[in-house]
Amino acid sequence: GSLLLDEEADAVLNTSDNNTGPIIVLDRLRKMVWKLTMYRAEKNSAGGPRDMLYQQLNVHLDTLTGAWGACERINGTPLPLVYVVHLRTFLLLYLLLWQMEAAANHGWVALPTVFAASWGLLGIEAAAVECERPFQWHGNHLPLGKMCVVSSRNVAQTLHVNNLRG
Repeated sequence: GSLLLDEEADAVLNTSDNNTGPIIVLDRLRKMVWKLTMYRAEKNSAGGPRDMLYQQLNVHLDTLTGAWGACERINGTPLPLVYVVHLRTFLLLYLLLWQMEAAANHGWVALPTVFAASWGLLGIEAAAVECERPFQWHGNHLPLGKMCVVSSRNVAQTLHVNNLRG
């Protein structure tokens, strides 16, 4: 069977709660590992290979869970407010003084160039704000939920193939 049906995968990806998707996928993976090892236990009562398989799969799931936790820590650690305020204040002050200096020394003809450069620097600052929280569900953020669904489908396919062989 499939780990996530297409409707379930769409529901996971379209949820408004950022924490729900990866937890659902990890929970389903753990249940699938348990069912796989119990199914093999019914077919073969010898505990050695079944226990080793369960332990190996659990180690991989623990690694995946740890990676998800690290991503959540990155997502939940904002830049210090004093740093952000300091950076924005001095950036705006610099850009304002730069425009005054350019107008005084080169006339009004320099202002379009200074404006374009200022717009670029403010864009870099805005991009830094976006990079501060990389795992949101917006179009310009990393697609963590989609990566989880793809990973879970790959694991499900691997488990299904191994289940057919064994």
